Amino acid sequence: MIFSSNENLFINMLNYKEYLSAKKLAETLFVSTKTIYRVAKKINELSQIEFKQPLIISEPGKGYKLNTYFINRNIHSMVDFKEENELNELVLNLLFKHPTKISRKYFKQQYISESTEERQIKKIHEKLHEFGVKLEANKDFLWLNGDEIQIRKAVNDIFSDLNKLNSLGEIGIEINAIDKHFIDSQIVLIEDIVGEYINYPYDITLYTHIYMLIKRYREGEVEYLEQQEPLEADEQQLMENNPAITTISEKIVKNIESYLNTTLNSLENYFVFQNLYSINIQKRESSNVDKRLAEEITTALITQFFSLSNITLLPASRSLYEDLYQHILPMLSRLRLGIEVENNLLNEVILEYRVTFMKLKMIVEKINQELVFDTKINEAEIGYITLYFEKYQVNRTNNKNLLLVCSTGVGTSELLKVRVQQNFPNLNIVATMSQRQLKNNQEFVKENIDLIFSTLKVPIQITSIPTLTISPLLNGQDIQKINYTLKEL
Repeated sequence: MIFSSNENLFINMLNYKEYLSAKKLAETLFVSTKTIYRVAKKINELSQIEFKQPLIISEPGKGYKLNTYFINRNIHSMVDFKEENELNELVLNLLFKHPTKISRKYFKQQYISESTEERQIKKIHEKLHEFGVKLEANKDFLWLNGDEIQIRKAVNDIFSDLNKLNSLGEIGIEINAIDKHFIDSQIVLIEDIVGEYINYPYDITLYTHIYMLIKRYREGEVEYLEQQEPLEADEQQLMENNPAITTISEKIVKNIESYLNTTLNSLENYFVFQNLYSINIQKRESSNVDKRLAEEITTALITQFFSLSNITLLPASRSLYEDLYQHILPMLSRLRLGIEVENNLLNEVILEYRVTFMKLKMIVEKINQELVFDTKINEAEIGYITLYFEKYQVNRTNNKNLLLVCSTGVGTSELLKVRVQQNFPNLNIVATMSQRQLKNNQEFVKENIDLIFSTLKVPIQITSIPTLTISPLLNGQDIQKINYTLKEL
């Protein structure tokens, strides 16, 4: 069933066991009691059409509660984890290819209609907007506008969300969009307070605890708490010794109470505290070891891939190092717990970046021999690592200053300029010159140019700058030659 935002708020305030008065509902929702009657009637009309049952039970003098007929039925639109992750993969594809444009033909390969394509583009825009990244589009291409910090944050967050949704799907959790939004907001709140990301799989532990807490109280299955003993002295002492975690726990419980419009058992503060404290201990015990290992693996991947004796010899190595490290660190937590990620982009990655993938696979095979975990780095992980290396190489080409040279500096070089801009929009064409102009401006060229394309076969006397002789029409062989050169720079 599809409800309005007010109707959803109304439903979320009710549970299956205890009645809530119209007056209390009206005060909480800032509406009149007459509005409460009308909303309840409208909700029941919708549920009668679909289920032949009223969703809301009302009783004079008591108020409203949910019909127990719906305890194991989905009354809200449920989150389709597969569909959500297909969207995540589309967004990751854009992020890793940034600043390169993606052809709209990509959607045609997915065999979807134009209307579905436009809906997906709208969803991508909304998801990226959360990170301050703007999706641009025309009739042929899609591309992103955003600085490198925003792009990195989006990659990390969406990759984490992708793993989380895979895990929730595997353990059979079904969650509606409204509850998902609330739980996500609580995870973000915790991260904001502690000032760090709760990496996968630790976020799953918290996520499932909050989900089950909401489910139990909404369905009235909390009698077991009445049989629980009060906190013992050592448990109370543990909370007192960790005031920061205790404060967060109390805040989360209070938010859940507001969300469900009910009072939670005081023990729930301790149970949330337990989860947060346990995560903190696990992270603390493994963090130093994992950090050192992540540093070693990241360095090994970069130095062996580029055949370097020292990582500092790689131009702009810091950006690649940071991206890889932020992926490797939570990966080690997954391997320790025997968790393998899925990668629905894998076939596409192998097809498009086969050379990079195979080279990394050989390096990872050596790393796996040294890892003490039973679960090793698999091809799915290698696929994601491949994207970081390809993203680095794309970014390196993005800042290349290009000079175009022909006999006069006007005719054929202007034609070539148009062709280059169409095929390599990320190259910065500084100027077009004749060979004579080039001879007279060698100091300028040496200081400002990274690459020269020439339509002449006459040797250019600047040996320090890579020079390619290409056709003014920029044929397929030229494009392959340029791509190879850009990767080698």
